[in-house]
Amino acid sequence: MSASAPTRRRLDPDARRRQLIELGLRLLARHPSAEVPIDRIAEEAGISRGLLFHYFPTKRDFHVAVVTAAAELLVDVTDPGPAPPEERLRRSLEAYVDYVTENRDLYVALVRGAAGADEELQRVFDRTRGRFAERALDILGRPDAGPLLRTAVRGWLALVEETTLDAPRTGGVDRAALVDLQERVLAGVLEAAG
Repeated sequence: MSASAPTRRRLDPDARRRQLIELGLRLLARHPSAEVPIDRIAEEAGISRGLLFHYFPTKRDFHVAVVTAAAELLVDVTDPGPAPPEERLRRSLEAYVDYVTENRDLYVALVRGAAGADEELQRVFDRTRGRFAERALDILGRPDAGPLLRTAVRGWLALVEETTLDAPRTGGVDRAALVDLQERVLAGVLEAAG
């Protein structure tokens, strides 16, 4: 082991799984998943590649666990807490834009990974989008919304995702203008869906 390699230490199985997922989150926040080999995760954890595969039988299992943790983190950090509805919506959108901006590669692994053929990643993505849709409907005071409004809100969430990912590429769109746009589009969606 090199002088800079982490010291091995014994952890109980749950603590080791958490450690590996946290390392995956940290590394995927800075690098696309293709640039984060399993060997690097194992090395940073101070364990062998074989031991990593004891906790996650395949690289895909590890990736799904990290994406699931990323989705949970995103839901948590975008929770606006108690406030008037219009303030809750804005707080949630601002936190979302901040998180995606700061963790672009990790977020892309969640969203774009779900667009692939992996059914488990698609379920993680669908469950996360469903939670965001329920939150938006709750903030809007419409938790019992019918299917048309539910579909419209899910479509609006797709717009929020795409505009948040696209704004840094186009340049000149600041956070406040982006969130304003997202709020105005939701108002239009509500009007159109009745």
